[in-house]
Amino acid sequence: MKKARLLSAVLACAMVFSLTLSGCQDEAANLSSDGSNSSAPVSESDGDSSTGGAGASGHKVGFIQLTLGTTYHAAMSERFEELAEEKGVDVSMTVSQNRTAEEQLQLAEDLIAQGVEALVLNPVGDEIVPSVVQLCENAGIPLICVDNTSAGSGYTYVGIDNFAIARGIGQYVAEKYDGGNMVYVRSTPTDTGSPAFRFGGIMGGMSDQGEMARYSLIDERYAPTDVGESDGMSQMEEMLAANDQIDIVIAHHDAQALGALTAIENANRTDVKVVTGFDGEKAFFEKMKENQGGANGPDLVTGLNSPDMIAEMAMDVLDDMFNGEPVEAEYLIPVIIVSYENVDEYMEYGF
Repeated sequence: MKKARLLSAVLACAMVFSLTLSGCQDEAANLSSDGSNSSAPVSESDGDSSTGGAGASGHKVGFIQLTLGTTYHAAMSERFEELAEEKGVDVSMTVSQNRTAEEQLQLAEDLIAQGVEALVLNPVGDEIVPSVVQLCENAGIPLICVDNTSAGSGYTYVGIDNFAIARGIGQYVAEKYDGGNMVYVRSTPTDTGSPAFRFGGIMGGMSDQGEMARYSLIDERYAPTDVGESDGMSQMEEMLAANDQIDIVIAHHDAQALGALTAIENANRTDVKVVTGFDGEKAFFEKMKENQGGANGPDLVTGLNSPDMIAEMAMDVLDDMFNGEPVEAEYLIPVIIVSYENVDEYMEYGF
């Protein structure tokens, strides 16, 4: 875990002055946590000295990705496959086509039947995780859950604190904009994991700065198929047609936010003051610079959720597991809120 910890620490230090809006947890606490996950088993032979500390090299790992319909999830999968090739890991990549718990459970059963020695899962939500934990415990293999859930028992979580990042976004909005009509560009109906943390965090961050009565949630739309640009555009088109005054747009992902921005521009609407995203897409960063903090279109703000960092940290955890080293219950990337004021600092982390 040395590489992931070093990268997180560097990023955290770089943000020492720009995290004042986030109100988030101390990154040092994340890095020094000693809560090991004893219920994520690895066979004794995996930690044997005969491996020479080779980590995941030569082992068979299954990866169930939530979707490949977004730049974010595709980037995570691509980075993990790159690392697997570099390290000589035999990785079986799968994806849930319909984003359902039943489908992901079947994929997990299939991969275990194929003899994978560890499983990485980006779950549709928290509700599926206990079932997959049980499958892995029965098979005697460790489980790593990434991105779209939160820390729990029986597995190691690698990802972000969705609530803390979203809270920072909400604090940014409330500090700069004194009330208005809000609309919500939601995730898909089957996505029951991070959406609750992200929306709740944004609302919590906004309430940190004053009375929520200043903000009225007047409309919301679920993504009809996936959380990409096309869905975000269609969601926003419907809400623009239904509402004459929209001040704040909350989007579940940067990709949806980009689609929403296209719809706003196509409709020649000038009432929208700020659009929030989540993830840190390079295209969203570039649009952030173009809009100049609201001087040339809506102000844009997002929270960094690097898929490359998550893929790298997950592989580091696998190395530790197969080397027989103790692992912690969770590994989190630092909370970083990106707006026009600091976007140049984080452009290189866009994907």
